[in-house]
Amino acid sequence: MKAQSVNDNSRKPYNNVPLREGEVLVPMMVTREFAIGQGADPANLRTWTKSGIQFLVMFTAVPADQEQICQQNFDKAVNQMLDERIGPNRHSRCMVPQPDGTEKPCPKVKDGNHAPCATCPHKGEYKKEDRSTVSYEELDDENYAPMECAPSAETTAMEGFLLKDLLEYLGSINPVLADIVSMGYGGLEKKDIVQRLGVKSSQAYDLYKRAEKLTYEFLRG
Repeated sequence: MKAQSVNDNSRKPYNNVPLREGEVLVPMMVTREFAIGQGADPANLRTWTKSGIQFLVMFTAVPADQEQICQQNFDKAVNQMLDERIGPNRHSRCMVPQPDGTEKPCPKVKDGNHAPCATCPHKGEYKKEDRSTVSYEELDDENYAPMECAPSAETTAMEGFLLKDLLEYLGSINPVLADIVSMGYGGLEKKDIVQRLGVKSSQAYDLYKRAEKLTYEFLRG
């Protein structure tokens, strides 16, 4: 199957069921086995590529007012997969030499403060920062994107049994993991969930990240 970019617009419902009025198609990252098990027509699956990594996608129908959140969750799933495949240094910034001999990470592009990475005249000139170790303080800043505990497109398509199965699966490993997902599904934000766990901040983030990882693996089949 030919790999296509994530901007490819060749989309068909995974099961060939025509869209109803008010529905749109959203992408869902899947394994081939999972897709076929859900009744997908293999001809409707697409292999997309991003950052040199290929992954399989099928398209499921959701109400138009849920398109944005489903797309956001899909993007998060793709980014997490890339982080796992490529590593945390995927987002490393260049270490720019300072007049005093030290090095500092290149600041994020904001209001034209410098050229984007793709067109930077110093591209490839400096070494990259090592982001293999991230502090818990860093996780708590405004740039940290918390997980969406509720399944995204999967929720819309198979909400009834999938969430139940997910919670049972997480509960069999650690009941706290199921509680984290339940609270996220209920709309609680990251900080509220962490506070309700009643453990140290570092341990709470460990549990949170584990719940995220296991949920992602479960939904991918």
